[in-house]
Amino acid sequence: MKRLFIIKENLKILVKNLKKECDEFIAPKREHLDDIIFGDTKVDGGELLEYEGNSVISPRAFLLPQSEPLFEIKSARESDLVPIQDKKRRIFYGVRPCDIKALALMRRFFLDAVVDVPYQEKMEHSIFIALACNTLCSAEAFCCELDAGPVAQEGFDLQLVAGENGFLVDVGTKKGKHIVEGHKTLFTNAPARDAKQANALFKDMAKGCRRIDYKKVAQAMRDNKVAESVWDDIALRCVVCSGCTTLCPTCSCFRVVDRLSHGKGVRLRYCDGCPYAGFTRMAGDNAPLPLHKDHIRRFFEHKLNVDVARYGAPSCVGCARCIRTCPGNISIRKFIEAVAGQTKAE
Repeated sequence: MKRLFIIKENLKILVKNLKKECDEFIAPKREHLDDIIFGDTKVDGGELLEYEGNSVISPRAFLLPQSEPLFEIKSARESDLVPIQDKKRRIFYGVRPCDIKALALMRRFFLDAVVDVPYQEKMEHSIFIALACNTLCSAEAFCCELDAGPVAQEGFDLQLVAGENGFLVDVGTKKGKHIVEGHKTLFTNAPARDAKQANALFKDMAKGCRRIDYKKVAQAMRDNKVAESVWDDIALRCVVCSGCTTLCPTCSCFRVVDRLSHGKGVRLRYCDGCPYAGFTRMAGDNAPLPLHKDHIRRFFEHKLNVDVARYGAPSCVGCARCIRTCPGNISIRKFIEAVAGQTKAE
């Protein structure tokens, strides 16, 4: 479809109409100390149609929550398990391009080889409306260096690009096309002037952006060329606060536990994290990686090496949430730059 346009007043009408078509309307809003968070605004309202910066926590929290029930255990002895289904219709509005790319990466992990049914159900019943960035969300962000901003390339159903008089609209999927066709009177063809201004803005944002050669970084890590002193320094800074793994939009580690009482109960999925000492602990309390520096190293290896080999791209989208939250001032961006610089020097 051609690029479309929607004025701000019509966007308000569209949002109002979409709320009637879903069970949860997940959108950015301001809470607490003026933080931007994603929450269900279907009933309470308060959604931000446009905003600067990014949310504290990504939409991942709704698709892979900190804990979620997977099965009801009718009888542990007879292995009688009944799946707990989640078929809520969710519309995610105002999702930044970095988080849209993160969702695409998460799809690969949960749906490509072995299908994770609970995650699949959530994705099938969800619609994602992206909101392109007009400015970098923070000084630490490096989304453009990883092709994760300022506009989303794929993974969205609709994408909004804010302009002076309204929003340019890109249609990414059949779901997005269905929304447009169901609300035709709210959209017009995109004015050439607005499209030109948007393109000029994005070009200006991309100035000075140095694309990261993540394949070279991954190769350096694979060849064990990262100095031990680097891992030692990161280990000294890391206090295992779990901020990085909690806020990262692509962290996918989890564990499954059964909570039983008299042979009945529930099977739960809990988000886990590779920096934790007990993450790979085996029966008999044996820990394959006993050193703390090896635990935090797993986080970097997963993002920048393992997933490059597995999926052809790193599972870091440059949102910088981990950098901003880290009390030890650990920066994955500085790590990447250091390894890339070391590779060039060689």
